[in-house]
Amino acid sequence: AMVTIYLYLGILPNMHLFANDGTSRDSSAQNQTIENVYALMTSSRDKLLNRDYQGALDDINKAIALSEDDIAELYLLRGNIHASINRYDSAIQDYTRTLSLDPTLTEIYEIRGHLYYEKKDYENALKDYDKVLQHNPNNSEVLLARVNIYLSQESYNYALNDIKTLLEHEPENGSFYALLGDVHSALGNYDEAIDSYNSALNYLSNEDDKEKIYLALGNCSFNLEQYESAVEHYSKYLETANTNEKADMGEIYFHRGISHIQLAKYEEAVNDLSSAIELGYQPELSAFQRGLAYYMLEQYIEAISDLEIYVNAYPDNSDPWIYLALSYYNTEDYNKAITYFEKCINANLMPGESHYHLATIYLNRKQYNKAITHYTASANLNYQTDYSIFNRGVAYLNLNKIEQAKNDFQKVEKITANPDLKKSAKDAVNKLSKINIQENVKTQENVKIQENVKQNIQQNVQQQTTLQQ
Repeated sequence: AMVTIYLYLGILPNMHLFANDGTSRDSSAQNQTIENVYALMTSSRDKLLNRDYQGALDDINKAIALSEDDIAELYLLRGNIHASINRYDSAIQDYTRTLSLDPTLTEIYEIRGHLYYEKKDYENALKDYDKVLQHNPNNSEVLLARVNIYLSQESYNYALNDIKTLLEHEPENGSFYALLGDVHSALGNYDEAIDSYNSALNYLSNEDDKEKIYLALGNCSFNLEQYESAVEHYSKYLETANTNEKADMGEIYFHRGISHIQLAKYEEAVNDLSSAIELGYQPELSAFQRGLAYYMLEQYIEAISDLEIYVNAYPDNSDPWIYLALSYYNTEDYNKAITYFEKCINANLMPGESHYHLATIYLNRKQYNKAITHYTASANLNYQTDYSIFNRGVAYLNLNKIEQAKNDFQKVEKITANPDLKKSAKDAVNKLSKINIQENVKTQENVKIQENVKQNIQQNVQQQTTLQQ
């Protein structure tokens, strides 16, 4: 918020127009000079009020030149004129001269402080504001200006103290509560910020101000991962704000879209993230998030399209790799799936899942040794341990490594909590035990048992294709 510069335009009566030493001039010539000076001051003031700034400046300069003594009021008026036409440096010089001539004019500290503020000379502005508050600690204009300076300097705790002082004297000022919410939000105190913003809504009557509060509440709720509240307040903002004023609308759709993802409302997420992309808000990141929503909707082709946009922009960012791997897996584009699963393993990104799905691809391709390697890795990483070992047993069985297969099925029988998988493992063990391993003879009976086991257990090969968030 910008501070308002209130000009000190009062003119003191003749008796105050004395020399700097306070001695009255009684001679008729001196009296005539004083009258002329006073007349020029009056004329200058009137011209200033009528916005005839050059005329006002001409008259006050004549008055200063005519006066035989330094008179504080002359420099005060000229300072006002300079301030009115944004000649802040000249105004500050005149106000400083005024204070040196009459230190009792403490109002000048406030005016000069505001000029320093406009010049962004915050150090001197704070010095003047401190002097004002020494005389009047409840000066709302100065407190608010000081808050603005503290905010620009990110001195949030100092700003917090001043806002609390403002609220002590105006406890129903909605704007002050909104400002308090902004400071708490900047400090990361989102719960306190939400309380302050809700208080602001109780006192604010201007709809434009309320719209800003809805947006602030949405952001705080989002940062607190309170996604239902975030959606509620973002929606209120989008419903009420003037379209021409929605400068951050793309960002709002983006955050509401992410909130929808967290709430498992994936279609709504797709719609919001599509709006964010249309509005040009971080299109690659928005595409990535929309790709996640498509993935959760099992719309894998659309997911791949969006996720690849992000990968093309940020090839070293590993965030989308597992989703691309699984999407390619589910669209049976196994070569690309292998590429991304291997990238995930090399980056140590969800390695258990990646090894497991790679193993399943190789098992289906009858590349049993590779399947065994990756199922072993996924089991060691405690990912789907029972299924990893069971499927490894299937691979061993297809390599005619009966003893290793039987050992794996026995392990599964002991560790799995899945009754169907336990039954399949037990059946496999029983049937494989009938094979005469010692004779090491591939008899017709042994082959028949192996094929029977393969057929019965193949249906239990777990091909998990959906990654739950």
